[in-house]
Amino acid sequence: MKDLIYIENEKINKFDGVQELYEFIFGKQYFNLTKKEQFIRRYEIAFYKVKFYQLNLAVVHTKMGTLGEQYKIISEKYDLKKELIIDDEREFIISLCKIPNITILESKSSSNLLTVEEKKKYKGNYIIINEEYKSEGG
Repeated sequence: MKDLIYIENEKINKFDGVQELYEFIFGKQYFNLTKKEQFIRRYEIAFYKVKFYQLNLAVVHTKMGTLGEQYKIISEKYDLKKELIIDDEREFIISLCKIPNITILESKSSSNLLTVEEKKKYKGNYIIINEEYKSEGG
């Protein structure tokens, strides 16, 4: 049983750990980049997914605000329920689940994206990350 399952447009990818998922999403060379280059990579992926899927989601870095084209700050205000957060890898991956075409499952026995405490309220072998965003329609 794999630790993480990433589903986008019905294409299923399975991973043994969060590092493999990060490499799949960001590219194998991501962790060789500078912090600034990593930020830009997260921004670009989020920005293009929003454009590609024509979503009403903004790209946000919580210390900067809502970002528009070319990383320009549009506003310092944002609504976390309607934003893709690009602060770090974990927040980015979790917020990807706000996209209706993306689902991430985590094995209840692993500790990658969710803590053991967060998992206690769930039954079964896998937990759908950010299930509450799915029920709100993205």
